[in-house]
Amino acid sequence: MFQWGYGRTAARMASLLDMSAPAASSAYRPASGVLGWVAAWASLLPLAAYRAGNLTESDTFWQVRAGELILATGAVPRFDSWSWTANGEPWTMNSWAFNVLVGIAHSIGGLPLVALACAGLAALAMAAVLLLARRVGASPAVAAVLATVAMALLLGWFSARPQLVDYLAVPLLVLMLRAVANGRRPWAWAVACVGLALVWMNLHAAALLGVAIAGAAGLVLVLRPVTRRPGWLVLGTAAAMALATLATPYGLAGYLQAGSVQGASAGVITEWAALNPADPVQLVAVLAGVGGLASAVRLRETGLAVALAITTAGGVFAIRLLPIAVLLAVPALAAVATSPALLARLRGLRTVTIPGLAIWLGLAGWFAVGALMHPGRPDASRYSPDAIAAIPSGCRVVNTYEVGGYLGLIRPDVLVSIDSRNDLFGPQRVLAATRLIEAEGAVGAGLAGADCVLVPLQAPLAAVLATDPAWSAAARDSIQVLYLRS
Repeated sequence: MFQWGYGRTAARMASLLDMSAPAASSAYRPASGVLGWVAAWASLLPLAAYRAGNLTESDTFWQVRAGELILATGAVPRFDSWSWTANGEPWTMNSWAFNVLVGIAHSIGGLPLVALACAGLAALAMAAVLLLARRVGASPAVAAVLATVAMALLLGWFSARPQLVDYLAVPLLVLMLRAVANGRRPWAWAVACVGLALVWMNLHAAALLGVAIAGAAGLVLVLRPVTRRPGWLVLGTAAAMALATLATPYGLAGYLQAGSVQGASAGVITEWAALNPADPVQLVAVLAGVGGLASAVRLRETGLAVALAITTAGGVFAIRLLPIAVLLAVPALAAVATSPALLARLRGLRTVTIPGLAIWLGLAGWFAVGALMHPGRPDASRYSPDAIAAIPSGCRVVNTYEVGGYLGLIRPDVLVSIDSRNDLFGPQRVLAATRLIEAEGAVGAGLAGADCVLVPLQAPLAAVLATDPAWSAAARDSIQVLYLRS
């Protein structure tokens, strides 16, 4: 048992996380061939494919549009030109290279290819998780079961967004830092970490999380004399990673923008909210992170333990970090759970486990095939092109936060009032837009400057405009109604 009382010294903590010596609790390492791990990964593919069936995030659509704009102009936009409420204001993208990639996919195969490409990125993330599980001593069967549970728990988070890059990059970084600390070619792996940071930062500004993980892991290693030398190398790697993250079109402004996203999102965007213990999914996620942290400490896997500590603690304040914590917990929990007794027990239950696996793959495959019949379909409960098609060209539209990105993609000839670029619009505009749709406050002032209003049929603002002679209904579909100023 490991005690984390205040009387423990920092050196003692470092010794518990020393990955230079094998942990007694993890002395058993199953000999598993590549085929078993490939099968484990293949069992997760139906979940990734299922997620490609619908596009539910507003971010996806404006990111596609941004990528196509960069491809068309050869430059990263610096100011907003898509809205009439923030037109001309500075805009810093936190995922410009990811936007370019989805823009390329869209130009080749439309939204279906965007969805399939992002599903492929999710599949790569799960491959990285399983590779890390293999390195820390888990069996493919145990890792596959835990990874399936984790992916099912996180299915809503695997949307087509640059966060998928984070889910892939963090496990890869932990693997690389492990090699820096005790690998045969530590300098080569240190260079690989720097290269990862460079690519990651341009794909998504969350690469700063990787710098924090590397720096904290280096500090923990330096605390113990026996690991001090590799610890300094890890610290140097973290410093080089920090420098590499400046190599973006924005330079130091990328750091400032990463901070502004949190400030603009806290209290407004759900994924930036603090942990809600009453939410069972969030509670299970944070408990998985804590369990994974305890397991990583037991295994003496420094990088993994530090990454779990940062993402689990961070997830308490912003739940968007919890998916990373859950993914990292899978290898640690699987390695601790793996034992000769457990594997023997599983072999003894083959008459149950094999049919159960076949049933699972059949059901998951059925849903995946159904989703792949319409990959990249915009969520039919939220997005409908019928009313949008009736908007006059050049119109300044009042719209909901959720629809803004989709509206801007399929009707780039109109100006939106809001979309999910909350770091551009800021919390006050986002809250004001929500209040306007709810018909709260001075509705007339909120509509000043607008020519069109596109709102859900049941929105309070729709009821208000239905009796306002200054506005007339021009089109409606099963989801939205369009009003034009008379």
